[in-house]
Amino acid sequence: MRTKQPIGRRCTGARSRWAGTAAAALAVVAATGGGAGSAGATAIPARATFDYVGTFSNVPSAPKGTGPIGGTADMVVTTRATTTGINATGLDPKNVYIADVHNQPCFIDEGGGRFLFDPAGPQVPPNAIWLWPITVTADGRGAAATTSARPAGPRAKSVVIHLKRAAGATADEVHPPKLACADLPRVTS
Repeated sequence: MRTKQPIGRRCTGARSRWAGTAAAALAVVAATGGGAGSAGATAIPARATFDYVGTFSNVPSAPKGTGPIGGTADMVVTTRATTTGINATGLDPKNVYIADVHNQPCFIDEGGGRFLFDPAGPQVPPNAIWLWPITVTADGRGAAATTSARPAGPRAKSVVIHLKRAAGATADEVHPPKLACADLPRVTS
């Protein structure tokens, strides 16, 4: 039989980890208005089951002249939703970028192909996790977040930043090149 926790007592252990995870996920959702492509997403995520955080680095095939890209990607997967966010550095504020979740770690084909909830389904949201638009500040810091109404499974391995439109271009890239990749290892605490 469980007894009620006395008022004023600090949460420790699993409770405090969950409280921190929930607060972070809700802050991302609140800051982004639910995220791009979040129609139908659950506003308050269920208890977190997995947390992932990775660090961006340039991929070998990035176009010539791409500066060093850093920053982090994070993903909180709950029983009902997936909240994914990026905070990148080294982006050119004149370019337009998009990021998405991929199905391989960065060392395999620079993140492999796009992660899809249903591998036989379309390669666009809500079957894929896209982070757009990436808002880039004058000093090259970029951020984006989205919440998907489904939990991402173990096939979600990395987040890749692509160049959607180069500065001065009049149209988006037909096949946006990969610029940087962040593996999503599970965070343990």
